[in-house]
Amino acid sequence: MKKSDELKKVVDELKAKADQLQAAEQYDEAFAVANELKDAIRDYKTAKAIEEAEATNFIKEAAPATNKKQVSDAVMRNRIFNKQVFGKTLNEEEMAFLNTAGTPGQVEATPAKGGYLVPEEQISQLMEFRRAYTQLKNYCSVRTANSNSGKFPTIGAETGTLTNFDELNSLNKRDINFGQLNYTIDSYGDIIPVSRELLQDADINLMDVIGQRFARMAINTENAQIVTQLGTLTATSVSTYKNLMKALNVDLDPAFYANAKIFTNQDGFQWMSELEDAQNRPLLVPDVAAADTYRFRGKEVVVVSNSVLTNTTTGSGASATTTIPMYIGSMSDYLAFFERKGVEVMASDEAGFEKNSVLIRAIERFGLTACDTAALKAYTITKS
Repeated sequence: MKKSDELKKVVDELKAKADQLQAAEQYDEAFAVANELKDAIRDYKTAKAIEEAEATNFIKEAAPATNKKQVSDAVMRNRIFNKQVFGKTLNEEEMAFLNTAGTPGQVEATPAKGGYLVPEEQISQLMEFRRAYTQLKNYCSVRTANSNSGKFPTIGAETGTLTNFDELNSLNKRDINFGQLNYTIDSYGDIIPVSRELLQDADINLMDVIGQRFARMAINTENAQIVTQLGTLTATSVSTYKNLMKALNVDLDPAFYANAKIFTNQDGFQWMSELEDAQNRPLLVPDVAAADTYRFRGKEVVVVSNSVLTNTTTGSGASATTTIPMYIGSMSDYLAFFERKGVEVMASDEAGFEKNSVLIRAIERFGLTACDTAALKAYTITKS
């Protein structure tokens, strides 16, 4: 066994031990194990780097002489994609690459409709931009839709019991009633002006130009739609840490407890950070195994910006009262996020003629459907 494999096993064992201690609220012991975990991770990375260096073959084979410059697949994908968007003719080499079986990102292009799906390489870059922001979508059940509307089957809770029978009795026959939930897909997009000079190079990665802005606006749109859906839940007021414990232990069905998380905004997070037990110990504690993650009674707290999950203020001045939203439970069981695969873009230089710019339109399509409404509970924190 390689040294790195041995150290990886140590890292996994220490991480599991830290999680166990933290779940048991033995925070001092968990902190000590966390320090051991950091050292083990450092040793593992060092061993891995040494092994990779030793395995590297630094002797380069002589390449056959050629006068033709080799173009990487990534550059070729960018070149073809950009030419299609701007209506330019592809040369023989580009056509051959486009028609090659299995060429990533080109199979689902729709030139007849004037739009093109972003190639997979550029989609990966778009997702890199998206990771910079909190995405509530990641906590939903994400499903791929092949049409703009549809249905999917569901089955409710089962309260029946099995029959105790012997050789003289017959088993009961029972019906199973299936339900159906509908979903619809809506289109969301943005038009982004780009300087024509910036697009002169056909090899440029177009998503470098539009990706950052579109990714942020896409997340804002997804979050806004999810928050709107959350707003349909009836909220209960909480004022103490005991109320939160009751929400987890009693209000929430045990079937959803394992995947339960607490969702709130920055003000709700601040309120939770001030909660203490009878011994004046903070009840909101950092996760020793995951940086920048906090837990309450072992459950992860997901913090969303105040601008996304907004407060409600009534009254004014000294009599003003602020209501802070909070949701507890399993969002993946509560909400299904249906998306049509692919981000589609198309361009036009007519509207931007005066400013010598090209207008690029980017579109994504998704829809939301509430599934098990018992999986997530709504609460409010009132502060005066």
